[in-house]
Amino acid sequence: MNEFWIITQASIPVFLMMAVGSLLRWAKCFSEEAASGTLNLVVKALIPCLILDSVMGNAALKSSANLLMAPLLGVGTLLLGLLIGWASLRLAGLKKDSPDSKKRSFAVSVGLYNYGYIPFPLALALYDQNTVGVLFVFNVGVEVAVWTLVVACLSGYSPLKDWKKMFNMPLLALVFGLALNFLKADMLLPTALRATFHGLGQCAYPLGLVVSGTIIYDLCRQYNLMWEMRSTVVASALRCLLLPAMILLAARFLPLTLELKRVVILQAAMPTAVFAMVLSQLYKADSGLAFRVVFLTTLISVISTPIWIKIGTTFLIGGQ
Repeated sequence: MNEFWIITQASIPVFLMMAVGSLLRWAKCFSEEAASGTLNLVVKALIPCLILDSVMGNAALKSSANLLMAPLLGVGTLLLGLLIGWASLRLAGLKKDSPDSKKRSFAVSVGLYNYGYIPFPLALALYDQNTVGVLFVFNVGVEVAVWTLVVACLSGYSPLKDWKKMFNMPLLALVFGLALNFLKADMLLPTALRATFHGLGQCAYPLGLVVSGTIIYDLCRQYNLMWEMRSTVVASALRCLLLPAMILLAARFLPLTLELKRVVILQAAMPTAVFAMVLSQLYKADSGLAFRVVFLTTLISVISTPIWIKIGTTFLIGGQ
């Protein structure tokens, strides 16, 4: 019970920071333009600094098991979710004559989980820098799957025209940090520079979560949350109940390091990503359905995330 309370205490601030963002947006203290600018700052500067701070000197990233298996699991967990989503269309009341845009958004809403803004602060709070570094490598696989499998699912066309979007500032920072780590050149960097990376990196996810809260508030005003409840509830149940169990069960039989087990536990417990709604809108799928799943799974995850982390820790790690 004490361990569960520790996990819950680490989880609650993540959702409270999102609530603060929504409150600030409601009070008109955080404009849409300010949120957009802050999001750019987070993605293009603060997260790269956090990546460099987490990767350089990270002993866990000298293991080939982590470097190879982590991105493969990133692709695999997302692919599993997409397949479960497609297989559950009839359960959600989406029949052959239902719009393809709705079916595509349903599958992506089940498969695409929040792999960034929620698990990173939890990894920092619950584990160590080694685990955070492995989490970044895991997310390389997720990014590859997003811009190939998810784009193909939503658009119905080849994702080749969007593959360049995989090469962003966080990925470049990761490659640079891994190179320094491999060459053991990270110790040559001035202490002041490393302290700068650390200080800026610590700002990344609090700011990112606040901005996520402003986005959710704006979307709540745009969409009717009570429409299409059957498909929303089914997608949320798959994302928050079935998929965590399937991922943890599969991980039980894989030769994973301690750090990678922790990453899998965190990612299995995540709600649907806001990015599912953004991509649905971009590729002219059903962004309303995607948002309703995002909203409901995020609410559920306030309770389900600490429960799944506790279950996963007992099931995969035990006394390790």
